[in-house]
Formats: sequence, structure tokens, C-alpha cells
Amino acid sequence: MGTVLGLAGTVLVAVGLSLVALTGVLDGAGWVPGALLAALAVVAATTTSRVLRLPGLLAPLFGAGALVLALTVLFLRGPALLGLVPTPGSLALGAELWREAAGIAAERPAPYPESVALAFVAALAAGLVTLFVDTVLVALRLPGVSGLGVLALLVVPALVLPGSVGAAGTAAAVLAALVLLGGGRRFGAVREPRTAAAPGSWPRALVVGAGVLAVTLLVPGLVPGFVNGAFPQGSGSAGERASGVGPLRAVGQDLRSAEQLPRLEYTTSTDEPELLRVLTLADFSGAEWFPDTTGLDPELDDLGPTPLHPVGDGPERRTAVELRDWSERWLPLPWAPVDVTGPGNGDWAWSPRDLTVHGEQVPAEGTAYEVRSIVPEPTSARLREAPAAPDSPELAPFRELPGETPAALREAARERAGDAPTAFDQALALQEWLRSDEFRYDVDAPLEQGYDAGGMASLEEFLAVRTGYAGHFAPAMAVMARELGIPARVAVGYLPAAGPGTGPGAAPGADDPFGDAAGPGAFAVLPRDAHAWPELWFEGSGWVRFEPTPGTGALPGYAAEGPQDGDGQSQEGEGTAEPTGEPTDEPTPASTADSPDEDAPSAEPTAVPTPEAPAAPEPEEDAGPAAWLPWAAGVLAAALLALLAALPRLLRSRRRRRRMRVLGDAQAPAAERALAGWAEVEDLGVDHGLGRAAAETPRAYVDRLGTVVPAAAAPLERLGRDVERALYAPGSTAWSPEAGPEDVAALRTGLAGRGGPGARRARWLPRSVTTRH
Repeated sequence: MGTVLGLAGTVLVAVGLSLVALTGVLDGAGWVPGALLAALAVVAATTTSRVLRLPGLLAPLFGAGALVLALTVLFLRGPALLGLVPTPGSLALGAELWREAAGIAAERPAPYPESVALAFVAALAAGLVTLFVDTVLVALRLPGVSGLGVLALLVVPALVLPGSVGAAGTAAAVLAALVLLGGGRRFGAVREPRTAAAPGSWPRALVVGAGVLAVTLLVPGLVPGFVNGAFPQGSGSAGERASGVGPLRAVGQDLRSAEQLPRLEYTTSTDEPELLRVLTLADFSGAEWFPDTTGLDPELDDLGPTPLHPVGDGPERRTAVELRDWSERWLPLPWAPVDVTGPGNGDWAWSPRDLTVHGEQVPAEGTAYEVRSIVPEPTSARLREAPAAPDSPELAPFRELPGETPAALREAARERAGDAPTAFDQALALQEWLRSDEFRYDVDAPLEQGYDAGGMASLEEFLAVRTGYAGHFAPAMAVMARELGIPARVAVGYLPAAGPGTGPGAAPGADDPFGDAAGPGAFAVLPRDAHAWPELWFEGSGWVRFEPTPGTGALPGYAAEGPQDGDGQSQEGEGTAEPTGEPTDEPTPASTADSPDEDAPSAEPTAVPTPEAPAAPEPEEDAGPAAWLPWAAGVLAAALLALLAALPRLLRSRRRRRRMRVLGDAQAPAAERALAGWAEVEDLGVDHGLGRAAAETPRAYVDRLGTVVPAAAAPLERLGRDVERALYAPGSTAWSPEAGPEDVAALRTGLAGRGGPGARRARWLPRSVTTRH
């Protein structure tokens, strides 16, 4: 009883210490009780099975059943029978919680907020790890291998958020592994108990510590697409952007990427390139800003004008898009879309908030669709005369600013644009200031100095340094517009491509990896065309695009003039960059400029020209847990099951080979050879349900086995005579064993030839593995 309880306590302590690593990626402590109760339920069930002396194989089954019961009571009791017995509804609820947890991991940065879904996943993980550790440590008596459970709990936070394990998590994991080694030896869960301390304990402990450090320090750097220190998250090998890397930061990744494969290609009814919108950001809270995927309309045919998007009249365009190296769950669309046809299967839905289209899965390469859009035609006169935006519930979220909004941004908004006579002039003043010589465009400096695009913290540093890229300029203007009471949001997408001459329709070349895959007139969109811009609401016109990023060529004509003062006179801003076109009240499409930008380079297809060519960083791959986490969990579970299924046979084979080497070694002592052969005879009997009774002599046992396997009677007699001499002959007597490895092989063949379930069980689940030798 003391041994059984001691091993149970060892498992619980080790798993409890392992859970410390998860505190770096799970906010709060709401998940802790469920995880501990799941581990306790598994250990209680397996310990009860062993106390009752039930067959050894039943203990893991009892543990798995207890885990299911605990998860049902804690998380799935609604559809369960009597709140205890799981039903198909319980399984469906569990799958729903899993999907919800995957969605949180895909769309939120770590550490993840408290939620029932994440608590369920944490409890499931804790229970499975406990079951693995308990089975390997107690049933298979392999303390070193059981430490893999500790490393499994370390891998998740190490991959999701570098540095999240921390010193405390690393120390706890090392201690957990040492507890398994020490507890296993103290309570007899070892292959060969010794009367003295095991030699090599310190080297073994150092190996354990090195393994833990390898997981926390080296594994993240070996995962494809992971860049230590560059981003707060890693990325796996699937096809979706890494969890926690928000769209604004992703713009920087694309601009810096050394791999410039076309993301998509498109043709237009006007043969002119277009601005493509992918998603919008309206929630300015959090360390990273993410799009809202709630309230979507699954009827894609209903896509069209809404109260928030009075598209109005304007020229109609048709755009045919084919996705190439695409890894997002959003469809890039020209503004303003009123109809999307042909994207294929993907559970597509559209958002009435911003007319974006979102799918459940990343669309496959080659996905093609057609968009019909109405091109807005705002004019500076119309925007200047627009009344103040109403205080409606629909616009309220676009005026909200979180408490952590930097005071410098608020003050700059009032100082630079607070005195302008209209909301439109305020917007122009903010745009002009951000495009002035006071700011510098640089996509590398924010990364190198630790304020890469993200939330309010990066904007505060950006305003102090005044150097950044579109992922900084666009949100800065949106935040300052909200401070002035103008509804604002940030759009993320791609600026117009350079033209068909540089796209897939051109002759193959270094910048044309797809060769002549597309017809002439197709525009290729590259990662370096990625861009972000603010959109401000004006009554009667809806959402209107502005361009505060310096050097960007596609400045809308209505936004090209300077703001007016209180007397209606145009102001000249300090160091203002030259406008990209003459101020005009003529209708100008929101997606392209009326006239070319003299400051914008014409040869380079990059969306935002930089003062100097940035150094190319390591190529990155985008991935996220929403796509690969369920598959990784399934593969891990399958691997653990395969390991558990194969371990008994592997261990049995290893023991047999060791004994046969001794039995066949003519240089080994005779008694040692005889005892090695006899130990194999006894284990073969146990495996086939013919174990030797405690009071049964070797001769009586040999006679009994001989009647069961007549073909092995002679080899059994030789093995029996050898063990009798080893046990009872005087030590001074010189003798040599009669039996050899071939005699043991004959017995093994004879027992296996009996067939039936017993023979298969002896081959795959040999009972002797759990007996002490």
C-alpha cells in the first residue's frame, strides 16, 4: 500500500509542477482547478485499481474512464445523462469547446484570456499527461521515459510564446523530472532494484535538465518560420499566420520578407490596378489588434450596402481574382464590394460592419472568384460640408479609445488638428503632419528597436521616435481621429500592383516565378504591396480612406489638398510633403489617385517606397494553432498511443536479447548463464498464462510445461537441470550448462504455436513486463 500510494503521490507532484509552465500562456487561475482535478481523477482511478490488485492492464483503462468522467462533470454536464454519463451531446459540446479554444488561439495573442474552452483544453491536456506518466512510471517502470510527459507540457508554451516558460517554469519542470526519477527509485518503479544508490544518478539528472532547457530554448528556434526575438509568437508549419501576430505587424513581415512570391493575381474590367482591402480593425484595445469575426452573415448573396456603408452611386467595376500563395481566411476585395461570386466551398460569410468576407478555412491555392464593386466618388467639398457624425450606437465602437491610449497621441491630435473648422480639415491636418518631414518611413527600425507595429505601446514609442511604416502611421491617425470625435478604423490590404508588365503575364524572370501562368493584363500582388490605411466616417459618404504614410503614391485626390483654417484659407503645413495630385473637387475614385505621384517611384512595384533598401531578414512562414493545433494534438495522441502499445513488446524483446547473449556466452560463469536461461523460461510461462507457482520446484515446473508443449520437453529438461545445478551445486564444482539459446527458442516456438488469444497477448502485451526481476 505504501508503494502504491507513494508512486501516486509522485505522479501528482510531477504533473502539478509541470503545469507551472502553462501559467505563462494562460491568464488568470481559472483553468488551474480543472487541470488539477483531472490529474487527481486519473491518479485516484489507477491507484484504486492497483490497491484492489486488479490486472495491470485495467489501471490505464480506469484512468481514462476517470478522465472522461471528470471532464464531463466539470465541463460537459449539460447534455450528460444525470450530469455524469457522457452522451453524444457531451462529445459534441467537447468538440465545440475545442474549436472555440482553437479560435481564441488563432485570433488572440498569448497569454490567452480566461475562458471555459481554454480551461477544458488545459484539463484535457493535464489528464492525458497524467495518464501517460502514470502508465509509463508505475505500469512499465520507466521513470526516465515518463519525463516525456513533463516535456510535452513544456513544448506548448515554448512554441506559442517564447520566454513564457520563464525561470520558474523551467525550474519546476526540472524538479518534476527529478521527482519522477527519485520517486520511481524510492518506491521501486525501476527495472532492476539495487540495494545501493544507482551509479550515474547525477549524469542522469543533468541529462534531464538539459532536455528541459533544450525544449524551452532550442525547440522554438528549430520550428519552421520561428524567429526568436523578432515577434512575440512563433509560427508552425501550417498555412496560417502565427497566433498573436496581428495584421499590422504582419504588414511589416510582408514588407521585410525575402520571399516575394505573388500572393494573388487579378484582372479588372478597366485594365487598371486596384486597391484591395482584406480586413479592418476597430477594437483598439489589447497588445495586438485583431479583426472581429462575430456577427457575420452566412448568406454571401446578401452582400451589399448597409447603414454603415452607404455605397451610393458610382462607376461599376468587375475584378477577377485568383489566389496564389495565400494564407489568410479573408478574401481580398476592391472597395466597395456589392457582389462576390465563385469562391467555392469554404463556409464564407460577410460582415455587415465592413463588407469583408471571411472563411472558416484558408482557401486552397488557385481559388478564383469575381467581385462586382461600386467605386466611391467623394469630393473635398462634399466631405468638408458633411455634418458631424451622429452619436449612434452603430458608430459608438468606432469612437472608443482604451484607457492605455498614450497621452502624447491625445495631445498631438488636439495640438495639430484641434483648431481646424471641420472634421474633414482635421483629418487633412493629421494626414499632412504624419506625411511631413518630421516623420521618416523605415520598415526595419521598429523591429530593431523593439516597437514593431502592434498596440498602443508601439504607437507611443513610434510617436517618440517618429520612424515607422504603414502599420504605425495608419493606426496613429485613426487613434488621433477618434480623440477628435471622428469615427475611425484601420484597413489592411494591398496597394495597387505596379502593372501587368511586372506580373505573371510578363515574360518569366527572377521576379516572375509563375512564368506565363496568367494571361496578359493580370496584375500580380506581392507581399511588398502590403499596406494599412485609416478610414474615417463622414455623414453622407460613409467610410473614406486617407493616406498618412509618407511616400505612398496612391493618395486620393480629395485628400491631396491641405486643411483650411477658420477663414476657409488653405494652410501650409511645416515640412509638408508635396501632394500627389492637384487639389480638386472633381470626383476621384477612393482607390486610385487622379494624377501620378511625382515623389513615388515608377519602376519599383513596392507599395511603400523606402528611403533605402532594407536588409532582407530570414524568410518567415505563417502559421497558427487554429489550423495545426488539432492535427498536432491528434498526431501527438496517436504517437503516445503507439508508444504505449509498442513499449511492452519492445521492452520484452530487449530483456530476451540480453538474456540470450548471456546464455550463449561461453566465457560467462556457468551459474549466470543457467539463471539467465531459466529467467526467460519463467517469463515465457507468465506471458502465456503458465506462470510457476511460488511452491513449485524447477523440476515440477519443467514437467508441467512439457505436458503443455511436448515438442519442447527435451529442451525444458536441459534448462531445468542447468538451473538446479546453478541453485544447489557446490560452488567449487566445475560444470558447463547443457542448454543454449536454441533450447529457449524451441520453447518459445512451441508456446507460440498453440495459437489463440493467449499467444497474441503474449506477443503484444506480455505480462512479464510488469513483474519484478
